This record gives sequence, structure tokens and C-alpha cells, in this order.
Amino acid sequence: MSLNRPESAFLWKKRWLLYHSWKIPGPFAVPLVGTIFLLSATKSNFFELTCQVLNFYRPVTKFWVGSQLYIISTRPTDVEKILTNCLNKSPFYNTIHDEAKNTLLTSPVSVWKEHRKMINPSFNPKVLNSFHDIFVDYSRKMVEFLESTHGKETTDLTPIIWQNTLDSTIETLTNIKPHLIKERYNAISATMKIEEILIQRLRKFWLLTDFFWKLSSLRKEYQQAWQKGHKIIENILAEQSRSIEFESVNPIRSQRFLPHLNKLNRNKQITHEDILEEASLMSIAGSETTAITINIILTFLGIYSDVQEKAYQEVVSVTSCHEDPTLEEINRLEYVERVIKETLRLIPLVPFLMRSNEADITSDPFVFPAGCNFLIPVVTLHRDPEVWPDPEKFDPDRFLPDEVAKRHRCSFIPFSFGSRNCIGLKYGMMSMKVMIAMIVKTFKIRSVGMKSWKDMECDFLIMLKPKNSHLMFEKRTN
Repeated sequence: MSLNRPESAFLWKKRWLLYHSWKIPGPFAVPLVGTIFLLSATKSNFFELTCQVLNFYRPVTKFWVGSQLYIISTRPTDVEKILTNCLNKSPFYNTIHDEAKNTLLTSPVSVWKEHRKMINPSFNPKVLNSFHDIFVDYSRKMVEFLESTHGKETTDLTPIIWQNTLDSTIETLTNIKPHLIKERYNAISATMKIEEILIQRLRKFWLLTDFFWKLSSLRKEYQQAWQKGHKIIENILAEQSRSIEFESVNPIRSQRFLPHLNKLNRNKQITHEDILEEASLMSIAGSETTAITINIILTFLGIYSDVQEKAYQEVVSVTSCHEDPTLEEINRLEYVERVIKETLRLIPLVPFLMRSNEADITSDPFVFPAGCNFLIPVVTLHRDPEVWPDPEKFDPDRFLPDEVAKRHRCSFIPFSFGSRNCIGLKYGMMSMKVMIAMIVKTFKIRSVGMKSWKDMECDFLIMLKPKNSHLMFEKRTN
């Protein structure tokens, strides 16, 4: 076989990757297509298919997406090596986010390092603490809404909570009162449309190639949805620019996300386009993940009345007689935090993380070759019976300090791990603790039709989203 032939040169260039891949078990792959064809050949979605492959081949397996090799490991030691040493995201992220390639989520390491360094000051402890009163205000609004549902069954609160968390995110990250942004909730419908299209693209594996994708009518719908979402962010940017003079006299407010980046833009350290993409990610994706998680937590509390009672007793004992919890009181809600973490263990919103590999990594008895990609199955790590005794039991006390010390630090990674972890980790935890505490203190939550968390059905729309969350909120009289 002559190396002058294109296919020969391709195989020669990838010889070590192919050599090491043959030693790793995995499902059958079709030439040029890979294993992704199974998405069309079965009724499974990407999430279900990957879990099926993992369960059969664990702890290490492979998956081909076209000519791209993905190695999947459920060993926490492997996960630590990968997330510590492989900072570049998999090319797959750019495939599904081709309109936003320069965000913290998707950008190459060179861009990510620069942006992360610029954005970090917006999430320092002083700035985060300044958000507390805003979180309380919007949690109070959520409580007022739930009071209007007293005695009525609610069906999937995520959209309502999402409107609330979007408003909260706009005010905390931009210093703008959300009511000034007309049609802001259009960003929610645009995001939902984008997610639906991306799942269709995953299932129609031929659309993963740029050639077919650009010819597809879905690409046009996708771009229209992005433009709709970006229009909202442009309105926020325009409104925020009017408050520059006011922000300059308040050091903490001027350090918040958008005022801070606008200052860097005036100093020509970041472009307007980059601010637009980062602001879209922070405001839309951040508020959505928080809303979905809160809905799942409330559902779990409705199912497990004993856990709800413990959370209520802690909130009552820690918070003073006044209605709204202080920042110091929120920080003392250890059991509520454990409830949040146990929820994220069982249903991590982002069930997979993906990275690309630039150097060989040894993991006995395998070598993960340079040029491969990694898919880290967060949901499988979080339910590994070798790490989590009785893994399908909902037990917040798994996160007591003594229990945490027994586990590998990469056995629980809902916000990823290492230097490229989620920048909004502490922001999200604070906002969720405030809202959960205020709701639990005000209402008894009852789940309708579910006796176990396993009764909750989830769709995989880039994130895991509950389909059947039915709750009732009864105002406490004591």
C-alpha cells in the first residue's frame, strides 16, 4: 500500500492512535461513520446509548464519532489525570456550539486562559457576597408565586423558576433591573429551541459534518434562535452602558461581570463580540442550570418527607425570627447544602464532560494516545457502587465531612474539576441555598405520583431535564 494514497497517509498519521485503540474494548464502529450510527439504529438517545455502552464495557471503553476516537473511563484516578492535564475541550463542543466558540465553555486553552483571568475578579468573595440581598429578593418573589398555587398541583416548575433565575442573573451580573429589558424571556424560548435542534443534529449523525450541516434547514433555524437570544444580550449591553457613571462610584458593583468586562473593552482588552458570547453563556446557560436544579431539589424534597423535615428544622434553627435569611445564616445551612449535593450526585445536569488529549496518558493496562478525545461520564461516576454504597439511595449524609474524606476527589464532579472547572460554582450554590431555604421555611412540599427519585423521567437535551415533576405547596402554619 503506497503512502502516497490519501487513505494510506491518513492511516499512517494515526497509526499509534489506532494501535492503542485496538486494545481498548468498545462497540463495533463503521468506517468513516464510527459508532455514532447507533443513535439512528436504536431508539436510545445519546445519553442512554452511552450509559448502555459503559455498563457493558466498564470501566474503560471507546466510542468513535466519525474518525474521532473518544475514550470513556469511570475510574476517578483516570478522571483526575484527564481533567488536570487535558484542558482543551473536545472538538465536539465546537460542533454543537458553532455560534459561540470563544466562551469559557468552548474556547481553546489560549483563549480560555485569557478570558478566565479577566472574568475571575467578577466572582471573588466580596462580589459574590454582594449578591445575597438580590438572591433573597427574587426568592421572595418565587415564594409569592408559590403562595398563589396553594392546594393546586403544579406541573414542571422549571419555566417559572427559570424566569426568576434569569431576572436574578441579569441583576447580579449586570446591575440592571430586569424589567428594563423588554422581551427578555424570549431568550428562554430561543435557548430551548437551540437545545432541541442540537439533539436532532446528534441523532442525524450525518449533520455532525459541516458540509451537510450547512445545507440543512436546521442550521438556519439554529442561527435564527441564536440571533434571537443575542438580541436580548445586546439590549442588556446597551442598557448597562448607560449606567457606567453610576457604577464608577461603587467599587463592588463595578466589579460585577458586565461592568467589569465593559471596562476591559474600553481598554481594548476584550472585544465586544467576546463579551456578547460570554454574557450569553453566563446569563442564559447559568440561569437555566440553576432553575432545573432547583426544580429537581424541590421534587426530591417532596418525595422524601424525612429529608424535607430535617432541612426545615435546620432552616428554622439557623435563621432568626425575621423572614429573610442573612448571608451568615445561609453559610451555616450545612444540611441544605448536603441535600443540594446529593441531588447533583444522582442527577448531574451535565452528564458528560469532554476533553481532547495532546500527549499519551498511561492508565494500566491501557495507553490513552495523543490525538484521542475523552468523554467523562459524570452520571456514571456519581452512581458507581464501588464508590457510593447503595448508590441509588437518596442520602444527603453522604456529604458529611468524614464521608467525603473516604472518597476520591473526582468521584463527585457536578461542576467539573481542576483549573477549568465551572466558574459559577459558588454563585450557583449560594443562589440555590437561598431559594431552597426560603421555600422550605414557608411551605410543606408534596410530590404527586412519585415515591422515589427513580420515578422521575429525564430528557437529555444537552442537559438532563425532568419531564414529570408534579408538586403541591402547602403553606406552613407553625
